[in-house]
Amino acid sequence: MIVVTLLNQKGGVGKTSCTHHLSGTLATVHRKRVLIVDADPQASLTQGWWGPAATRGLDPTSTIASILAGDLPHPDQVIHETGMEGLSLVPGSRAASIYNNSDPLTASQEVQEALREFLDEVQDDFDLALIDCPPNLYLCSFAALAASDHLIVPVQPEDYGAQGIADVLDSLDMVRAAGYPVALLGYLLTMVQSRRALHQVYEANLREVYGDRVFAARMPEVPEFPEAIAQRKTIAQYKPKGAAAKAVKAIAVEMLERIAAAEFRAEGVAA
Repeated sequence: MIVVTLLNQKGGVGKTSCTHHLSGTLATVHRKRVLIVDADPQASLTQGWWGPAATRGLDPTSTIASILAGDLPHPDQVIHETGMEGLSLVPGSRAASIYNNSDPLTASQEVQEALREFLDEVQDDFDLALIDCPPNLYLCSFAALAASDHLIVPVQPEDYGAQGIADVLDSLDMVRAAGYPVALLGYLLTMVQSRRALHQVYEANLREVYGDRVFAARMPEVPEFPEAIAQRKTIAQYKPKGAAAKAVKAIAVEMLERIAAAEFRAEGVAA
């Protein structure tokens, strides 16, 4: 199983929406067995599947909070079916807030590695795991990165949307220094309005600075994405032949290509 975390310190950049729709496309179009992990105590990703009331009513022992407690729960306790074939969910919970300390390095190694250990236990059951993180670089995000093979940084092509990049890279360095070799898979432009001059300028600047680290595929800002979530569906279910679904398909293809290329390079180094 390949584990990919989506993280940006800045909220409101489309990170959760991207995780939601990308996971659906990977399961539906690419026939991957996908596990999505909601590591955000706000549990927005979980609400996208089940709604706010059902999410608030979850027993914390059936959520990410049970994993972060370090008890290594049985997979059946915390992995839930989404109702979509090939796609399962470890739901988020407000109860996880108590573990989201501002300085993750003060946490015990058991807590830092709790999610990593859990995903190791279920690695044969899935092809991919996507982890959605809170918009900060505290323990929940640290645990996600420590459990991951790759990091995708969703970036909105505006000042506020791009401000979190430096802090995410600092956090990546911190996690690597602690002995967890997560690799940067790339920067993913989200909430893009191609006709906006500002977005054109910021996209050009990001590509100039970061080169091929920036995904060629982009996630546009279109009403179909929130409409699908309002229907408790992914875009692959809601409008599978629409432009929005095609955009996510392009992201999924590029993500899988980047993962394959990274694995090839790693094998070459090992050889």
